[in-house]
Amino acid sequence: MRQLVLVVVWLAATGAIVAVGLTIYQLKRTPPVQAQPQPIVVEVMSPRQKHNPATRWTVTEHLSAHHVLIAQVETDHLQDAMSIAQQLTEPVKDKYAEVMIYFHRPGRPDTLPPRRVQWTPTHGYVETRYDQ
Repeated sequence: MRQLVLVVVWLAATGAIVAVGLTIYQLKRTPPVQAQPQPIVVEVMSPRQKHNPATRWTVTEHLSAHHVLIAQVETDHLQDAMSIAQQLTEPVKDKYAEVMIYFHRPGRPDTLPPRRVQWTPTHGYVETRYDQ
């Protein structure tokens, strides 16, 4: 009986030593994880594109930063601003907290954009007309 107790104690001690040795080996083998600073993602404003007269509307510039997308659209069809904004926003609205689309006439003859459509998850689509 005494020998059985000694064998059990010896096996337990051997198991503990092996477990400690494997733990030390794993710690030395795995490099420590270092915290990396997260960069602020800012998309550089795209170079201004010319309006394509063959299309009803053209995105001429866009910029995104801090979960906000701002786009400039040139169109002769300002009355379609809301539907154009929905076409642009729906595919990407999960990525942004706010989308603002400014609508200009081709060539931007106006100082201010005639219309703006803003989208937020809280208020949905809101159109502002500056040409009235």
